[in-house]
Amino acid sequence: MVNWIEALVRQPGSMLAANRGKYLYKLIWLGCISVCVPVLLASLVYYQFSMNRMNQQMLSESRSSLTMMKDRSERILQGIEQESLQLALDPALTNFFTKPDQESGIIWHQNILDKIAMFKNTNSFIDEIFFYNRAEETVLSNRYGTVDKEKYPYGEDIDRLILDGNLSQWTIMPAGKKDGYITFARLLPILGSGKAQGVLAFEIETSAISKFLQTDTIIVPKEKDLFVLNYQKLFQNGSTGSEDIYSKLNQMESLEKIRTSGKTTDSFFAEGIDGDRAQYLYQKNVFGRTYVTVIPEKIIAGQINWIRGVTLLVLLFFIAVGVLLTYFNTKKAYNPIGELIKHSRTLSFGRIQNKDNEFDYIKECLDFLNNEAEKLGTFMEQIEPSLREKCLQQLLSGDYVRNDSLIRDSITYGISVDSTNVVLIAEVENISKDKRFLPDERSIIAFAIANVMQELLQSDARIQGYVIPFQGRGVALLQFGQDTELSVMRSQTLEYANSVCASLKNVLSFDVSVGVGRFYSHTADVPVSYKEAEIALQNRIFRLSEHVLFIDDMERSKKQALFRYPQELETAIVEALETGDPGEAGRHLSQFSETLRSSHSYILVYQSYYVLLSAVIHSLERQGGSLVDILEHNLFGHLKNKQTSREIYEWFVESIFPLYKWLAENYRSETGQSAVKQVCRHIKENCNNDLSLVSCADMVGMSPSYLSRLFKKEMGMNFLDFVVDCKVVEAKRLLLESDRTVSDIATAIGYSERNLNRIFQRYSRMTPSAFRSRNR
Repeated sequence: MVNWIEALVRQPGSMLAANRGKYLYKLIWLGCISVCVPVLLASLVYYQFSMNRMNQQMLSESRSSLTMMKDRSERILQGIEQESLQLALDPALTNFFTKPDQESGIIWHQNILDKIAMFKNTNSFIDEIFFYNRAEETVLSNRYGTVDKEKYPYGEDIDRLILDGNLSQWTIMPAGKKDGYITFARLLPILGSGKAQGVLAFEIETSAISKFLQTDTIIVPKEKDLFVLNYQKLFQNGSTGSEDIYSKLNQMESLEKIRTSGKTTDSFFAEGIDGDRAQYLYQKNVFGRTYVTVIPEKIIAGQINWIRGVTLLVLLFFIAVGVLLTYFNTKKAYNPIGELIKHSRTLSFGRIQNKDNEFDYIKECLDFLNNEAEKLGTFMEQIEPSLREKCLQQLLSGDYVRNDSLIRDSITYGISVDSTNVVLIAEVENISKDKRFLPDERSIIAFAIANVMQELLQSDARIQGYVIPFQGRGVALLQFGQDTELSVMRSQTLEYANSVCASLKNVLSFDVSVGVGRFYSHTADVPVSYKEAEIALQNRIFRLSEHVLFIDDMERSKKQALFRYPQELETAIVEALETGDPGEAGRHLSQFSETLRSSHSYILVYQSYYVLLSAVIHSLERQGGSLVDILEHNLFGHLKNKQTSREIYEWFVESIFPLYKWLAENYRSETGQSAVKQVCRHIKENCNNDLSLVSCADMVGMSPSYLSRLFKKEMGMNFLDFVVDCKVVEAKRLLLESDRTVSDIATAIGYSERNLNRIFQRYSRMTPSAFRSRNR
């Protein structure tokens, strides 16, 4: 039976013999795809987000640039218009039209020329100012002086201005256009009605305005509107001269669309001067001027190319990292499978044929395990309790209410009713640490124990009885003759129990304890003996050296009444845990367990361990832990499942103490700094009082020793040095801000004058009086 169980435990090692390469590289490819798809999606989202953000940024910058260009242009153009109006309203000009007989001749001409020169010289953008009057058919110009209209270079422009009939306008005249001029002209006189008698015109150098505003800025009159256009890279689009540029700009449908639009500001994409798409952003004002910024789409694309490059680099980087991580992690994750496959090929008992395809091999393994499971089920059906075993189970459980039915069933199933009976219970110690069995396989363990006990009982002719697996343990009902002496029965029972412990240790490597109830002559008392055997097993908690425990050996001595709970050891354990010394806590726990065993009371021992666990939990709660979070670990439930002092001791040392350390470190990192800050603030605010480590520890809910270590760690100095430092600082303040004597100041901060002098000298290298004299 034992060999069969060992074979069953070893059998799954042969499940995964397969060809490593195929499945491994499939996993790698699937992992790479799983990594790359989300990275690609994230990159697309980032690219779209960056593009939208860049477009918004560029649009915002274009609007700012357009507003700046508009402000500068208006300052120039309105200044020119103002100067033109001022000159047109000059009395010398107005009197010429209203009093023509008084205003004529060389002196008047010179006066007008002086005024024209003055206006021209005050504005660097004006290159030529001329005044034409129809009465004399002469032109007064700052460049040509007084000249006949026929000889004036811009004579034909004058005829066109008069023909247009606009009182004032910005325009590009044919003759001025050749010299790169834009003209602002007024028909004179301003006051009055009738046909125009003269023209006052300002010739503005467009290149000077463009340089003042922005590169690639050009002024384009269009009917009664004036366009101030900033077209980026305008002179790099293949146009060779200003006439060519003006011609193309006047033919652009996008400018006509802006001119006829009812909106004062807008942006849109349309065809540019070179036929490629461009972004138009414009603003109109009430003076008939429109300001336009044009950015070719090529420039926009060029400015956001870096986003594409960065996105591509980031994408490639993350894909490369993801592929490498997937490759190495997959190989690491596959390594145990490869080791199992390698191990399965070395097993001598394997009956599964190797397959080239590892999935076929796994299928064969699953089929084999299914067959073995069916065999195991059949075998378990064959070993189900017989009718006599069922009767014994009912007997041990105390299910028989009437004695007549008990005696009848006992006779029917061959159980003697004329014998002296005693019950033995064999239970494995610390089974949770046996890695051969799972926690829910106690029935298998009980079955193995019962088999060994049955073989031993059959080999001893002096003893009669029955063995069954019951409630996860092996239970034996031993029967002796009525005339057998009690000492003989006890001796044979003890010899049998010791042989059970030794055999289970040798065969199955189990450490077993056996509880023995009292001897009873009536079959109806068998349940009582069973309960007593259970109680005897409980004595394991304070009788570590004994593996066979008789209920008769349990003493109810007066030691129980004199037993005192080891509070000092509990305190030592908790303090050791709080100081982060689990080794010291383990030594104190060993003394704690030894003290509890002296009580010889199962209930006292268990309740004491519950109290100790409560103290540990309370300590965690004092350090900032949440009681609800701590209790979620079901610590009391785990303690209840421990049966011996050794199990409880190992559970505390291997589970509770590491758990305490881990939880405490988490809580300390969150609450330690705030607690120290609270103590420091309390010391500074109350440095004139008596401050102690104990009172500060009580204030923040910590032990003094733990607060001392935490204070040293956070502040870099111990508690006492910090208190003294604060008192010295307060003494310095009082020395500088008050006229109190040194003795009064010492009393105010809780020192004698002598102690203050000594401490002040140590910290400040001078006496309080010297400090006051030097710093006041």
